[in-house]
Amino acid sequence: MDIFKFIKPEAVKIFKSLSVVAMICLSLSVHAQKKERSEKPLKQFMIYEKGQYMTKVDVRKELRGTENTVQIDALNVSGGSGLIRGEVLPGAEISQVLAIIGNYNLTRQISKSGRGESIQLMDVVYPLRLRITISNQVLDVEMKEAGFWKISVGMNQ
Repeated sequence: MDIFKFIKPEAVKIFKSLSVVAMICLSLSVHAQKKERSEKPLKQFMIYEKGQYMTKVDVRKELRGTENTVQIDALNVSGGSGLIRGEVLPGAEISQVLAIIGNYNLTRQISKSGRGESIQLMDVVYPLRLRITISNQVLDVEMKEAGFWKISVGMNQ
């Protein structure tokens, strides 16, 4: 059954041409989707300042720990060793830990040796920005995510 037999031929021509124009417009409007660029992941930490005698600063989030703790290990490369004159060079000493952003409730000393010391900051509230003084050198670092963080500082003094 032809549905166009009851309609005038001019109207059929107009309808068919409009249909063709509509199909062309639809096909032109369909285009490939743009790929969304994956944004760079935000850094979980940021080092703002590092003392000139700090040869190595390593900040990392440990996956094994679930508590909100920051462990700071400071070691002097030449600490605990004797010089030719006989005097022993001092180890790295953490003299001050100041929370600029966030806070912590307790400081616990883990170890102390001739080369340096290790401390832990317990019950940390993140984000945490610390200004740490180690052997008269300043380290300014911020951790943005909760978890167990380890900051290792190698000194050459």
